[in-house]
Amino acid sequence: MDGVTLFDMTHLQPGIKGYSGVVSDGRYFYFIPLNNGDFFGTVARFDIAKPFDETASWDTFDSTQLDSSSRGFIDGLFDGRYLYLIPFCNDQHHGQITRYDTQKPFDERDSWRVFDSTAIHPNSRGFVSGCFDGRYIYLSPYQLDHSTHHGQVTRYDTQAGFSYPGSWQVFDTAQVHADSRGFHSAVSDGNYVYFIPYLRDGGKHSSMLLCYDLSQAFEHPGAWQAFDMAALGEQCRGYIGAVYHKGMLYFAPYRNNEQRHGNVLRFNTAMNVQDLAAWTVFDCARVEPGSRGFFGALCDQDYLYLLPHCRALGQYHGQLARYKLSGAFDDPGSWSVCDLALADPGCRGFIGGAIHQQHLYLAPFETDTGCHSGLAARLDLNLEQVWHQPALEAVD
Repeated sequence: MDGVTLFDMTHLQPGIKGYSGVVSDGRYFYFIPLNNGDFFGTVARFDIAKPFDETASWDTFDSTQLDSSSRGFIDGLFDGRYLYLIPFCNDQHHGQITRYDTQKPFDERDSWRVFDSTAIHPNSRGFVSGCFDGRYIYLSPYQLDHSTHHGQVTRYDTQAGFSYPGSWQVFDTAQVHADSRGFHSAVSDGNYVYFIPYLRDGGKHSSMLLCYDLSQAFEHPGAWQAFDMAALGEQCRGYIGAVYHKGMLYFAPYRNNEQRHGNVLRFNTAMNVQDLAAWTVFDCARVEPGSRGFFGALCDQDYLYLLPHCRALGQYHGQLARYKLSGAFDDPGSWSVCDLALADPGCRGFIGGAIHQQHLYLAPFETDTGCHSGLAARLDLNLEQVWHQPALEAVD
């Protein structure tokens, strides 16, 4: 398939598979380790200046060299110097935040540090990604164990010592709303941090968005507000990640209880989050029935991209959905799709990605439940012919 370059990361080592995200520092891409059959900690690094599909362009570092518990991360963050690996589960839900100084050698232990956030509070663990607002790192709270979801946000001041307890704060969003827990990532627009609702206890998918006002004290309940996105439609729940672009916040749809869905939400951040007029819903299934079950979103200057993961149990997919930002959001003609599985049947089931200089990189996770993958993909965003518009083709 033209425009798609693949690299099987297991060529580096057999266990180099099951990654949860990609983070760039401008020179390198770091692939964040989650589970390759077991929770693991081997970060894979790709040199952007070198060919994507050659083993010499890659190197690895196993963070369990620092601490045997430093493994099982979901996504990472970069603050301009340091890479942070966000702790999720290492057989137990944990808080082993692992940090790499990108100004030091990648393969040396002294370049890395580990801080256990449960030293701040026992519930500061089980995170799923987060965001950086220019000063603070926010860790998005997800689970205390596989059946108990929580809402305790943990914040780190990057201008203070990493291992100093005073650099860290916690806030339990249950003080704002009892259903505010089980978030899957966070995003900042410069004025607010938005925590993206995914799952509550009992396996019920959540719709309770939490917003923190950056101009107010982090630990003050009045700085926070909740909005139930189900007010936009009962199907508007179960989101995984969001992305901010030029005044708009876009939410990536994954699952609304019994089924994967494609109901993308757009919020105009110039308006109050409680104002229903600030919100627009578009169902990607109007473009193509398989456009659902996305795991995160990315933007460049021209397009929004939704990252493909799973349509239903056992139906992992590789179909990116793309929205032209200059087009009408609720017009199917503004949308197109690209099925990466046409490049290789194993090119599917991604749960993270990043964009750099007209290329979109996707981290391989699994192609079916428990079938972990090392097949990383790079898509040339300049190649228009890989995209098609099923909605317009049906009209023709």
